[in-house]
Amino acid sequence: MTEGVDYGPKIRRLESRTGEVESRASSAEDEIESLKRRIGYVDDLDYELRDIRDDARRIQSELDELDSDVRSDIADVEQAVKRLTGRIQILEGHLLAAGGAPAADLDTVEPEWKQFAKAAATAAQTREGLLTDTQRANHLSRIRAHESAAKERDEHQATVVKAARILSSTKRTSGVFKKAVLEFNASRQIADSRAAQAAKTAAAAEEARAALVRDEAARAAKASVLNAGDKAQRKLELVLRSRLADAIRDRALLPMWFVTVLGPVAPARRTQEWMELATQVMAYRVTYEVTDQALALGPKPVAAGLRRTQWHQELAEALRRW
Repeated sequence: MTEGVDYGPKIRRLESRTGEVESRASSAEDEIESLKRRIGYVDDLDYELRDIRDDARRIQSELDELDSDVRSDIADVEQAVKRLTGRIQILEGHLLAAGGAPAADLDTVEPEWKQFAKAAATAAQTREGLLTDTQRANHLSRIRAHESAAKERDEHQATVVKAARILSSTKRTSGVFKKAVLEFNASRQIADSRAAQAAKTAAAAEEARAALVRDEAARAAKASVLNAGDKAQRKLELVLRSRLADAIRDRALLPMWFVTVLGPVAPARRTQEWMELATQVMAYRVTYEVTDQALALGPKPVAAGLRRTQWHQELAEALRRW
């Protein structure tokens, strides 16, 4: 048995360390509890977020349904307005007839008008053999693409040559030499790329140039026909518009084929647009000798020329908006 050894200091140090460990453990427990509470808050927030998202989806669904209902209601209202407008127009026609209003003659065609229409139709048929504006633009685009590639090729090839001269006459250790190396390599790559692009687009560009040359020659040869046709078309539209304006001024009863698509009177809004469309419809009837009293444009053309088919489609589409 060992005598005279004092274990007091060691015991006190051990007790002190034990106290520190217990204190740290207590702090750790507090932190764990705090973390648990925070995790609980996060869970609550996540639940609330999901709840908000569900509400947002429900609201969006309700908005979509409401939008669909509103659009449907608007369509129904538009149809009702159109039907009401049609009835009002019929009533206006009856009132005008009862009041002794004269009947508008929009179908009698003067011999001179037929000549105008014939010249305009001839010009339109001639123009069908020429390139359209879109076709000309496409040809010009092909030419510009080739010229741009060729220009960049030449510019970078010139840079390559210039850099090569510097490389052959300058010390390798100089800054000028190093800069020339970079320019040589970069420009050579670009020059090769643009050269390949220019070669690839050369044939298309040549064909485009040839097509434009042929088109210009055809336009020059047919210039008198085209100019005469354009003037004749303007004259035809002028006399037809004048006849329609006189009928409107006199409060005359317009023909049934006119009323069914454009109404019995000029509208208070978009009057100018209405007059232009009405004049075009009348010009179409004169040009193609349409005499149908129910259909403004007559039957849909079958196997007709390109101009008549396109004109009919354009007018039919425009009339649907009225």
